[in-house]
Amino acid sequence: MAIRNRGKLVMTSQMRNVDMLVRHGYVITMDAERRIISDGAIAILDRRIVEVGEDSDLSKRYLPKRTIDAGGAPVHPGLIECHMHASFQTYRGVIPDHIPEDEVFDAIELVVYNTVTDEEEYLGVLLASIEMVRNGTTCFLEAGTILEPDAAARAAQTVGIRAILGDAFIWDRPAGLAQGKETPDQGPTRIKGAIERAPRNLEEALASMGGQVRRNSDPNALVTGHIALLGLGTASEELLIEAKRQADAAGVVLNMHHAYSPADTAADQVRYGMDPLLHLANIGVLGRNVTLGHANHLTDAETEVLIELGASLAWAPGASMMWGHGSTLHGRHAELWRRGANISLGSDSANWSNVFDLFRQANLALLTAREAHQDRNYLHAEDVLEMATLGGARACGMEDRIGSLEVGKRADIVIHSLRRTELLPVTDLLRNLMYSSGSKSVDTVIIDGKVILDRGEFQHFDEQALLAQVNAGSKAMLKRMGHEVARNKRPTPGSIRK
Repeated sequence: MAIRNRGKLVMTSQMRNVDMLVRHGYVITMDAERRIISDGAIAILDRRIVEVGEDSDLSKRYLPKRTIDAGGAPVHPGLIECHMHASFQTYRGVIPDHIPEDEVFDAIELVVYNTVTDEEEYLGVLLASIEMVRNGTTCFLEAGTILEPDAAARAAQTVGIRAILGDAFIWDRPAGLAQGKETPDQGPTRIKGAIERAPRNLEEALASMGGQVRRNSDPNALVTGHIALLGLGTASEELLIEAKRQADAAGVVLNMHHAYSPADTAADQVRYGMDPLLHLANIGVLGRNVTLGHANHLTDAETEVLIELGASLAWAPGASMMWGHGSTLHGRHAELWRRGANISLGSDSANWSNVFDLFRQANLALLTAREAHQDRNYLHAEDVLEMATLGGARACGMEDRIGSLEVGKRADIVIHSLRRTELLPVTDLLRNLMYSSGSKSVDTVIIDGKVILDRGEFQHFDEQALLAQVNAGSKAMLKRMGHEVARNKRPTPGSIRK
């Protein structure tokens, strides 16, 4: 039997059947050689990539059930979000600019957590997942702050995004969120209200920890689990050590916040009597399977131990900039990357960077690193794309499955469109992608070999109907909280500018 391919007869007996063939893409592989194939193709079978190469070659050897023509646009691995709070989306925009950060937990976050229902958490994660896919993210590592992880799993499965969930609020020192008000003899001196559904002590934390790892028994599961601690002074030494032990035993990452603000960092230094990461290293908690969210304030000694022990950082530049914490001025992320440390990227949450768009975070990381070091060559476009793909895959413990377009890896693929003006003219498409178009040109998204977003349209659910549910759920939650969204309280312009 023969078929006609671009006017030529090709014998199908010489061709291999596959589920899908992505053709005519500017394929940015992120493989070991960092190959870019100007007219490339990707063959997909049973969730996995079976070959990546020249279109002129693969089109002669594969017979797909479906062909996607990228039309010369960039095609790259799905981006991997490594620090985020997915359920916060139902109160995006609620926190005004003028509120001090050390009042936010008591005034808003605590009230949200003691009001939100499981269904409203589902809607928050649903909105986050839709947003991530539209912006080219195909996998997220959640920070362990969703009260009902099953609701998050249901939302991720509805959208079709890969999710790595943690148990909720694994801490045994919840008052450790003290914004620097910590003394060696008294501990945290600012006692906050309690999250009613969160652990209150070590016994309850240990009883909750590790529940999400059960999801990993299915090798094809789209939603899996890891070990998450909240961090930021909220875990005792005993809890830290047990969390690392469980992560090692399960073969997953240990994920926690670290050194977000100067106050958090100062509190840990008081508590430990030394640089916090040196203490974690001393007790055996720091290692290659540890991912630290933020890590905005590090000493020279801490950078050395990070490189030595191989822990990953999840850099969320927008989250620091939103609150003025100085990571882009004083952070060591770009320096550590240049010295061989693994850096991934994160968007944090609604009201902390407000949008789940890793292209935005990549661009902020790139430009602020150049500005801070006054060196155009300090980071290149390729560096931040690598952070968002390969760096993210390692940080979430999935470098053997995702992060690059290579044979045997899961088919998590983002295809852009040259119909966006920001990608044109067709010169260097990688630079145009990272400096100009970013997520605006995302057109088609494949996750685990399945087309989730096809030419800008979700294929398996009614997006507008779900978004209407999200908006209604947000309004209902805020009403039960008794919260009215306030405008920013700005100084009178005339009092500033004479």
